[in-house]
Amino acid sequence: MDALIETMSWVIEYPADPLRTFATGDPYVRRAGFGEAGLVTYRIDDGALLVTVADVTWAG
Repeated sequence: MDALIETMSWVIEYPADPLRTFATGDPYVRRAGFGEAGLVTYRIDDGALLVTVADVTWAG
């Protein structure tokens, strides 16, 4: 859980960081890895200054 919290703390600062996040087919939806086998998918709403977590996949 700590790895997810750490990842989301930098995602909210720069949600479209191309060095830490992965693009999807939708320019407002991105993914970020966390821990050894975690993946979080989130939606960026620039107008509302909001990042909404859509899915968390955590193996382990």
